[in-house]
Amino acid sequence: MLFFTSLIMVVISSYMISCAMSPKTEKNRCYGPAPLLYMLLTMFSQVVLTMEVLSLFKAINEVNVLIFNILFLIAGTVLWNKKSRPLYIPQIKTKFAQIWTALKKDKILMIMGFGFAFLMLTVILLDLFMPVTGGDALTYHLNRASYWMHQGSLNHFTISDDRNLVMPINSEILYLWNLLFFKNDIGLYFISYIGYLASIFCIYNILEYFHFSRRRILWSIFILSSFASVIVELSSLETDVLIAGLVLSSITLFLYSIKEKNTVMIFYSSLSYALAMGTKSPAVIAFPAAFLLISYFAYKADKKEFYKPLMAYLLFLIINFIIFSSYNYVLNYIDYGNALGSESARAVHGFRGGFKAFIANFIKYIFMLFDFSGFRYSEYVGEHILNARESLLSFLHIPMDLGVEMSDNNEINNKLLNVKTGVGILGFLIFFPSLIISLFLGAVKKHSKKIQVVSAFGVMFIINLICLSFSIAYMVFSVRFVTFLIVISAPILAISYIKKTNIIKLLILFFVMSYFVIISVNLSGRNFYDIFMTILKTPSLTHAREHIRCALYVGYEGKNAYCYIRDYIQGLPKGTRIAIFPNYVDKMYILDMLNSHGYKIDTLLPENAQNYKYDDYDYVITTKENYIVSSVLLNKTEDIKLDYYRDSSGNLQVKNPQFYCLYENQNSTLYELPKGNQVVKGSQCFISETFFTEKGFSPYRVYDFKNEGGRLKNFVKIYKK
Repeated sequence: MLFFTSLIMVVISSYMISCAMSPKTEKNRCYGPAPLLYMLLTMFSQVVLTMEVLSLFKAINEVNVLIFNILFLIAGTVLWNKKSRPLYIPQIKTKFAQIWTALKKDKILMIMGFGFAFLMLTVILLDLFMPVTGGDALTYHLNRASYWMHQGSLNHFTISDDRNLVMPINSEILYLWNLLFFKNDIGLYFISYIGYLASIFCIYNILEYFHFSRRRILWSIFILSSFASVIVELSSLETDVLIAGLVLSSITLFLYSIKEKNTVMIFYSSLSYALAMGTKSPAVIAFPAAFLLISYFAYKADKKEFYKPLMAYLLFLIINFIIFSSYNYVLNYIDYGNALGSESARAVHGFRGGFKAFIANFIKYIFMLFDFSGFRYSEYVGEHILNARESLLSFLHIPMDLGVEMSDNNEINNKLLNVKTGVGILGFLIFFPSLIISLFLGAVKKHSKKIQVVSAFGVMFIINLICLSFSIAYMVFSVRFVTFLIVISAPILAISYIKKTNIIKLLILFFVMSYFVIISVNLSGRNFYDIFMTILKTPSLTHAREHIRCALYVGYEGKNAYCYIRDYIQGLPKGTRIAIFPNYVDKMYILDMLNSHGYKIDTLLPENAQNYKYDDYDYVITTKENYIVSSVLLNKTEDIKLDYYRDSSGNLQVKNPQFYCLYENQNSTLYELPKGNQVVKGSQCFISETFFTEKGFSPYRVYDFKNEGGRLKNFVKIYKK
């Protein structure tokens, strides 16, 4: 109930502020896309600012958040009254009538429209029910919000996974807002959903701004919405469609600011991009191309005066970034001497390999468009696509693994796994041809304004892909970043619209409806049949949610290690103090949330095991059989001392067999000191049973998951005082 009280106050105050700041008619009515975008951006920035200010005093809690909500509500009311109480009433009936008229003119488009409505409904059902299950979410996206809640601030905390510490934080601040009141992750998927709705709202308004037909606009939105990775992200905590919505909002508002000569729109345009920069790093990578795009639009509109709105935009961007997005960048600088994070984090994610690696990355990202998510056709043609990629790299004398952090294992994806799903078959059937055609026509039809607009978005995509190629090391998971770049370049899809019904249009319809109606309800880990059967088998929706969260296999069978440990801890008396040495990528959210239910659980860093005081703990838990891996290092590379030596035969000899740490460099070589420009990227620490028995603990219980394959394999050991 308290969350909805907070939400209502944020919505009302943001509505009044947006109405006060929006362009208005003579009847004091707000119009255009600005009021809705202002409202969403004001809500987002209000929550971020509230948490940042409270964090400075380590005072993040329900009462203080509600107090800030009241203060913003008072400020919004005062401003709204001062502006003569303007109103924003969306013209939903008029817009729907226009859309319906366009759909009736094209039966294929009408069918796509029903498929789109089906997709939006299924996503709502998923987002209402599904617990957060994604690996990245449980290890850092949502996990960091749990730690912030329990410590009352956004400051860095003790954890073995550096992604919890160094990554931008704005989306997780929204998760924190929800988590703070619910003590549960219910409804969090709606953040991505709303971000995507903002994306298609902006695409609609951008294309309408340049007088594209409504049928072309709807075609572009339906095609984009049928991309596999977009469908996947609509019910996940991945933030690519969220930052796409923010970047597109920035572009939309800047376009309309040129038309309206409105400085407030420029302010909100910059605010939108600043929030994106504080949400995920690809927004930073995409800034040069996005800024060139709005510069092009400014020049086309104002000629010699084009620099004036751009200067205002940059000034506001700096201010908004400092206020709404710099918090964790500052923390990184304080803790690591670099705004981008620790030395090891920069080494892992940073670009490497020189000019050839840049060329290789660009080629590999282009080939990411050849994706078969949900279809088995790759079994017949995938080998030929891979051979083409390898032949091109071989012709350029570039090794396949140059600059690679996480390989794609030389596979063409056809699965629907969250982190590997690409845009699907329509990526290379429609998006890639639209990109090529838009660039070609942009060069030959220089007097067509619509072609030039589409071409400008195509150029932005190419520049963004270039920037991505030399910004980070290549990872198979970067397919999500490519999705982000595709969404913000979606206006190029308008060029692919086919008026007459023919075999090509029917083929496109087949794949669009397949993704909308079939694949949307059969996503990996979110299969509607499995969900329905699980609900029938469990006594309540709450039990069903937790059963799904803990499941290991298709059909929600099995139970992961962290849920076994959670259940064990819940059988202990409230107030029990527990120390956990987590392994890198452990799903600590499942355990840390027990701090909201009366338990006292501290996370300890394996590398620092010798320096902790254990007298106050009742239990100690380790989550690895041998070496506990951490990507968080206590020292910089030059300060690290390795606790081993090699005997005359070259064998490894540790100095302290009860506790020692070995280190891994960028080549994944253990025991070796960094050479040249290499740095240590992680520690692997061994903590013996004797280490704990000497401190008054004895082995109490072991959970051994040796039969689980790959990353599901776990070994958890509980020591009791």
